[in-house]
Amino acid sequence: MAKKSEQKVARVLYLIVLAFSFLVLISPFSIPLIFAGSVSLTLFPLVLKLEGMGLSRKKSAAVLTILFTILISIPISFFLAKGTITVIAQLEKVNFNEALRDQGMKGFVSDARHDLVLFVHKNAEKFNLEDFLTPKKVDSYFNMVTTFLLKFFQSFVASLPVVFLFLLVMVLCTYSLLKSAHSVRLFFQKIFGFSDEVMNELVNITIRDARAVYVSNIATGGIQSLIVAVAAAVLNIGSFFLIFFVTLILSFIPVVGAAPVAFVMAGLSYFKGQTSSAIVLVVVGVFTGLVDNVLRPWLASIGESKIPPMSAFICVLGGALWLGFPGLFIGLLIGTFAYDTLPVFWREIGRSDQSYVEEISRET
Repeated sequence: MAKKSEQKVARVLYLIVLAFSFLVLISPFSIPLIFAGSVSLTLFPLVLKLEGMGLSRKKSAAVLTILFTILISIPISFFLAKGTITVIAQLEKVNFNEALRDQGMKGFVSDARHDLVLFVHKNAEKFNLEDFLTPKKVDSYFNMVTTFLLKFFQSFVASLPVVFLFLLVMVLCTYSLLKSAHSVRLFFQKIFGFSDEVMNELVNITIRDARAVYVSNIATGGIQSLIVAVAAAVLNIGSFFLIFFVTLILSFIPVVGAAPVAFVMAGLSYFKGQTSSAIVLVVVGVFTGLVDNVLRPWLASIGESKIPPMSAFICVLGGALWLGFPGLFIGLLIGTFAYDTLPVFWREIGRSDQSYVEEISRET
């Protein structure tokens, strides 16, 4: 009996050491692995459709991986890289108070920033808050925000060489997961000990959630960003690409969304005396908010995620603080998966405990 116990302990220790070593080895690639897993879940229904058309699983996975890489993955990577570099250039000029003599967004923000500081200080006097909201302090708060954003985007640029390595790993893992989807499913089913019915439920939940996160957020964010950027370009407020990029990033953050970008620009226009531009931008902000409230829920209905907006907001911010720029996406993915799949695990744990109690009762 003692020998069997020792053997059991040795097996458990072996599994712990092996699992820990494996997790340490793959930890540098946790970000591309998470993306690969979620992307493969999103593409898997298309694999089944291609198989229904007569293609083999291997060929279906290869076709979808190649299309995803060429049409989506590579363009998005370059878009993020260019957008981040552009934002850093603007933040550096605003943050370090350089002379902004040229027209466009840089001069616009510089003048509006000065007007905003004076406006806050003037109104602070009405509420006896001038000691707390002096122009110097308001300006320091502005610098704190811009410094945080600058470091946030600089961390992404500094890791650009690694990003392209991650891109390669993500593409290869996506193909492997699509090709071996059945084996991956059996692996996790053996670990958790779930029935086919429960495993089907979990797989369907994760597929719908992954598809909803990518489709609903990217599609809605793209439409909103395009509306705001076109309005800003027509009003000659700033760079089309810069505003489109910033709005798209903010649109991915639940609760915040894209509308605040239009409202902020409306406020800056008002401080500069451009009342007509401010009114137009307020209308644009309201319209983008309607797009968010109508289009996003319709697209998200394909996922049926039950995560509350505030919980999703916290997950996105937590992901950004933990992983930087990629955390904006990973935080929402993990939060959505956790909120929708944990109840299934909890339910099955309760069933297992009940079955164990019934078995003990029968034995006694």
